[in-house]
Amino acid sequence: MKSALLAILVSALVFISCDDQVNPKADFEEVYVLSCILRTDTTFQVATISRSYDVEGFDPTSNTVDPFIKGAKIKLFYGDNVIEFRDTAIARPPDARYKNPMNIYYTNNFKSTTIPVNMRIEAKLPNGKILSSSSELISIYSVYINSISVPISSNPLSDKLNFTWGEWMLTQTSTRVYYAPELIILYTQDKGGVKIKKQKKVPSFYANTINGLLPIYPQIQSGMKSASFEMDAIKRAMAEISEGDPQKSNYKIDGVIFRLLLMDAGLASYYSLQKTFLDEFSVRVNQPDVTNIKGGLGIFGNYTIKQISVDMTREFISSFGYN
Repeated sequence: MKSALLAILVSALVFISCDDQVNPKADFEEVYVLSCILRTDTTFQVATISRSYDVEGFDPTSNTVDPFIKGAKIKLFYGDNVIEFRDTAIARPPDARYKNPMNIYYTNNFKSTTIPVNMRIEAKLPNGKILSSSSELISIYSVYINSISVPISSNPLSDKLNFTWGEWMLTQTSTRVYYAPELIILYTQDKGGVKIKKQKKVPSFYANTINGLLPIYPQIQSGMKSASFEMDAIKRAMAEISEGDPQKSNYKIDGVIFRLLLMDAGLASYYSLQKTFLDEFSVRVNQPDVTNIKGGLGIFGNYTIKQISVDMTREFISSFGYN
């Protein structure tokens, strides 16, 4: 379980350090990249440090020297806590460009606070260079979601599914917390006897455009306290799960969840640009707007997740031919 989580977090944190910002034929200047995205509802955290590189010719993929740095000292400061990351190495996928294990840093000692506090990360490289960044820790206790009792059905009581949430101890700092609400359908597809777990993200609504229907998802905002999803959008999302496949019985609906992501300003800026799931982050340093690292490039931020289950009637599921 821990190795699986490690792989997910590393894939979420890796920076490709020789993209558009670093021209190998310009006057080369070595740039260091610190990446650390904290999930505050777990004790296990990961960070990586890499560097830019120069190559012979014009093909950056010809580089064979691993840009990930080992031997650095990384410390995380928040409240009265000081946590020092440990270094280790993990195996890369067989098709990776670099064949040696990848150097990463981790801690299994992180504990969230009951209230928001300032935090800072500092990385001292083997050559003495310092990379640092600051933010505000988003507590796992910061927000509660109001549960709903109305199930998703073929004959809903309302044309929208509404969610609201409230804040604890955030009256002075709530504008520094950003929210990304998501409604997600969890399902299993049977492909030739192989059962594959999948998920479908539901838009708030579909907009009519000259190119057809366009899914519109909730925007990341600070200070927001509610989100809604049109029932027509839920129905269309359900139909899209098996679109083009006549074998509807190969699909089984496992559940529906409303998930609320809470994140700091730095991470919200990056998340908005990527327009993707947080757990699918693949950070690339080709967008200077997303870096918040002093002394180099990269991302330092934190987030937490709150979610509740949403009922969906068996009659509604069966109307699409699903199990």
